[in-house]
Amino acid sequence: MTRGLYIAASGMLNELERQNVIANNLANVNTVGYKRDIALSKAFPNVFLRRINDSLRRIGTRIVDMRPPVGVMGMGVLPDNTAHSFMNGPIRETRNPFDIAIVDKFTYGEPASGKRAFFSIQTPLGVQYTRDGSFTLNSNGQLVTNDGMPVLGTNGPIRIPQGEILLDGQGNLFVDGNFVDKLLIVRINPQALTKVGNNRFVIVDPAEVPASITPNDTLVKSGYLEMSNVNVIAEMVDMIAAYRAYEANQRAVLAQDDATRMAIGEVGRVS
Repeated sequence: MTRGLYIAASGMLNELERQNVIANNLANVNTVGYKRDIALSKAFPNVFLRRINDSLRRIGTRIVDMRPPVGVMGMGVLPDNTAHSFMNGPIRETRNPFDIAIVDKFTYGEPASGKRAFFSIQTPLGVQYTRDGSFTLNSNGQLVTNDGMPVLGTNGPIRIPQGEILLDGQGNLFVDGNFVDKLLIVRINPQALTKVGNNRFVIVDPAEVPASITPNDTLVKSGYLEMSNVNVIAEMVDMIAAYRAYEANQRAVLAQDDATRMAIGEVGRVS
């Protein structure tokens, strides 16, 4: 089978996966706290080519490969892991005291891999982390996510009594002027996280230890929501580029198929 068919087909499969990631980003453009996915690719190991008509040579007790190298040959591409962009999304005011936004304070020159702040959520699978701050109270006065998972404070799941609610810039919660609890907001290296669904993340690096937030790096805002950080225009441009790349690989497959057909049906014909 022609090697070019496999190489071009691998490019088609890679661009198809890229399209799926972009489509998922566009589907979540209005999802609160959503962080954009980025499709990564990697190359198959290259083949190192040598001239085949030169022989090996014995020097003393060693066999030395005297065939001169002539270069390398690529073997195609395949999808790799999916990365995530943790840049801040736009902040929208709601005036709902149970809507809470986290704003990471960036300084000029700060690397994109710097720690980011997250809410801590108690789930049946353990503690998970999210930037979705659209919370509500359940029938027991407990602060929960939209799917009913408890929001954690420094003393465990947060229960809020009746009264006037005030949340300061560091996540301290007051009701009628009395301190109730502090939201368990932690800073984590994004490279130690992976998505698990429901707009939440888990830590996959056992060496990662969540850090406490400080006034210098994080601001907590009540009555606001952080929206998705997906840029629709940029995603559409990427989608068009992925589509064009898919088409180019498809044309390469057809060209290889035509060459193979001619080699079998025309060149190899016995008259």
